[in-house]
Amino acid sequence: SRSWGEDDVFAERNGVCKDLVDGDENDFCYERDLTKKPDNAEIINVSGTQFLVDFSVFSPYPATLLGSSRMNKYYISSREEYFLERQKHVFTAVMRFYTNDEELICPPCIPKHVFESELEFYGLLSYYHKVNTAPVADLSEYKAKSRREEILLHIEFPGYSKLATAYAIFDLMMIIVSTIVLVLESVEDLKKYQLFETSCYGIEVVVNVYFTVQTLILISVYPSRKLYFSSVTNWIDIISILPFYLKLIAQDYLEQVGGFRVLRLIRLLRILKLFRHSPGSQTMIHFLMTSIPEIVLLLLMWSIGVLMFGPLIYFVERQDTSFSGEAANRSLATGNFTRSISTGHFSSAFSGMWFCVVTIGTVGYGDMVPQTEFGKVLASVYTIVNLTIMTIPISIIITKFNKSMKKISS
Repeated sequence: SRSWGEDDVFAERNGVCKDLVDGDENDFCYERDLTKKPDNAEIINVSGTQFLVDFSVFSPYPATLLGSSRMNKYYISSREEYFLERQKHVFTAVMRFYTNDEELICPPCIPKHVFESELEFYGLLSYYHKVNTAPVADLSEYKAKSRREEILLHIEFPGYSKLATAYAIFDLMMIIVSTIVLVLESVEDLKKYQLFETSCYGIEVVVNVYFTVQTLILISVYPSRKLYFSSVTNWIDIISILPFYLKLIAQDYLEQVGGFRVLRLIRLLRILKLFRHSPGSQTMIHFLMTSIPEIVLLLLMWSIGVLMFGPLIYFVERQDTSFSGEAANRSLATGNFTRSISTGHFSSAFSGMWFCVVTIGTVGYGDMVPQTEFGKVLASVYTIVNLTIMTIPISIIITKFNKSMKKISS
């Protein structure tokens, strides 16, 4: 252990700890002599790990536990320290937030629901942005503290145990079966067979009962209802089973208003549950959520090109054909001179914008093409300019994605 020195900047700005259990050090705190503490520093014992912390870092956050007087009830005067029976790895992330203004990021060894429950205890849940959660967590060595938490880990974290992996495979198969039935129900030739209708309905009943039981279990084992209903995935679970029960309750009314088509579309949301069991998909979603500014910039560049060149191409393609070719001869013969405007393939400015969209997307359906020379030149300029401009945000996104993948793999 090292004693405290006046030049010890880390000691003044950050908490330090001494692990009383196994003596492990981490990247946040160093083992120091706790008997020689600076002014305004107090010892916070978190499940056997002592953190020597300058309490002045909590003052900007008076609404949180550590920054309020509520912390006094955890003080043990005989040991001259505060004692919290909480997760020490989460407390490390909490101290990074207070001392360095770092974002609250869930440690890979802690399940997301446990991390959110801990932040709720510290009063920091409102400061937590879920997009910063580690996308892939290794929970193979994590030990559940209760039966409810163990059930939750088996349902939501396939890597927790072999049983959790087997359950994830079974859940995946139920989703696939439900999707296949939904697709087969759209084939009109199969609907004339009574056996097919009966089989599809039986499978639909089994699948919906399974997902209903799963949803009820998750609601009962989650640490709090607030955490459960704050998850988008859980809302997808609830919404995807609603069509089945709506069909049972109000079938006649739905047939009158044509609501079955909407219910089938809602059932398609169940496919999104596949992201729960795919670490690669979770990584991709995590990257997209953290790259929102770059994606917005990309869409802005794309929108500017479409809104500018779409109407331009439409007006360039407009031609006055009143006194050309057959139209001129017909006007001279009848004596009825009416103005005729030809717009080619572009009937409106929206048609020009559609042309810009399929062009910059390198789709090129060929349903609309400029026919005038000036229109062709303008389309060429639009393609070159937009490709050049859009490469800037695309390159930023690719660079950020590569860095994110390297960080995750390391």
